[in-house]
Amino acid sequence: MKRENIFFALILFSFFLVCFLINLYSPSIFTNNTFSFIKGSEVDLLKPLSKEKINDLYLNSDNFFSVFVDLGKDKEIILSEKRINEVVPIASLSKLMTAVVSLENYKLDDEIKISSSAISTFSTAGELREKETISVKDLLYITLIESSNDGAEALAEKMGRTDFIFKMNKKAEELGMRNTRFVNPTGLDVFTDASEKELKETNISTVSDLEKLVVYILKNQPLIPQILSLSEKQIKSSNGVVHNLKNTNILLKESSAYLWGKTGYTKEASGCIILILKSYSSDGNGYIVNIITGASDRFKEARKLEAWLSESFIW
Repeated sequence: MKRENIFFALILFSFFLVCFLINLYSPSIFTNNTFSFIKGSEVDLLKPLSKEKINDLYLNSDNFFSVFVDLGKDKEIILSEKRINEVVPIASLSKLMTAVVSLENYKLDDEIKISSSAISTFSTAGELREKETISVKDLLYITLIESSNDGAEALAEKMGRTDFIFKMNKKAEELGMRNTRFVNPTGLDVFTDASEKELKETNISTVSDLEKLVVYILKNQPLIPQILSLSEKQIKSSNGVVHNLKNTNILLKESSAYLWGKTGYTKEASGCIILILKSYSSDGNGYIVNIITGASDRFKEARKLEAWLSESFIW
């Protein structure tokens, strides 16, 4: 046999051997059209790639979930996790669902007159005023950037608070968020009396359920990431009232790695944060989704997680 033919045969054999090994060890990567979770340590064909030694990760948070999401391939790789299915209070992370329901049921230029009941909600974030008239779009900026409880209540009141909360829970069910329940549009804890010793009800979820909501937003609701990517924003209502908004997510100013996110805090939930970081993918659809709940210092924990991801994986 000629030397050229032997060389060609070896190349052909090598090609079929590689294809066989890929199919043998990584069938889920190519055969499933829905999102599939793959342990990062088991994958060597998709980004991210594990370094020779993945560092130990020590977070004090009760629950966290770090996932690489490739929207183009409909694949998800778990990078790190801790009690991802434990049901916990989620505080103002709830407002992501408030925004989704608003966007899917209202027109952005619809105007809402702020009621006294909305203003009476705990916290002054957003500094809304009674009888002020403001568009749905601007209320979304106020509700998301400054995490305004008044803004969330005003959005819910437009439809009717009970119906709005029903739609929040219905959407959660549609997204497969089986351990999620909303009792209000804000995420506030509701206690039996003013002493706040006995919790009556609060919005609950799991970090794995919240990841499903984030993926849905990434694929279907671009205005939410656009709003939450802003560190500051000035809004002017129809009445001429000016609102100078500052994002509760201080990490946006610290690093360009953070694309957008949402914070939350209540007595029962402690510190919560969702952060989305852009990552490698050939088609530009790769994101890192970090979700942390039950943190005494959510920003410190988020920084630690980001550093660990950088040190432990090749992007």
